[in-house]
Amino acid sequence: MPTQTFFNLPEEKRNRILEAAIQEFAAYAFDQASIARIIEQAGIPRGSFYQYFKNLKDLYKYIFNLAVEKKLQYFEAKVPDLHGDGFEFFSTLQRLFTVGLEFAQDHPELLALGHRFMKETNVQLREEVIAEQAPKSTNFYGNMLQRGFELGQLDPSVDYSTAVFFMHGMNTALTDAYLSLEQSNLNNALEDKTYLDIINKLLYLLAHGLKNKEVIP
Repeated sequence: MPTQTFFNLPEEKRNRILEAAIQEFAAYAFDQASIARIIEQAGIPRGSFYQYFKNLKDLYKYIFNLAVEKKLQYFEAKVPDLHGDGFEFFSTLQRLFTVGLEFAQDHPELLALGHRFMKETNVQLREEVIAEQAPKSTNFYGNMLQRGFELGQLDPSVDYSTAVFFMHGMNTALTDAYLSLEQSNLNNALEDKTYLDIINKLLYLLAHGLKNKEVIP
């Protein structure tokens, strides 16, 4: 995490440093990323960098923490049914996935960051970032599942922890599928029905399962 000195900076200067870091980490794998390029882009002396962050890894992890927080805030703003009376588990989940596409298009710099992260060659660092951010995703989907169970919208015989695990895996799979699209398709994912069709098919599978209810008792 940044030092208090960083948080005491004017907002414009903080944002300038963070924007420079996002550009760097989106363009280069971590082991090729350069503090020199970041401080040059941000217009700060090298000594100041170490007043704000312990090292490059500290900044890297903070950037991903901000990105996840920003996406969750975007969800909260764009999907009022998450906490409103109109909550219905499957329609709300479908809306969330669509809003996730809108977030990617509204924040291309974070999309590029995510795309680079999926290719990150420093496996240990990648696993550390995932481990640190995973609880936020688990808590987010866990709250949705809990509400779905409480409202009687989900099968009460389903194990809650297993459902959370499955939801987290499905979200990861959809993210991987999105980031694997060609750049031209990334920019037009909302117009291109292919990816939306994948979302709808996954949601159908989630709602109805694999079991043939007419054949297997």
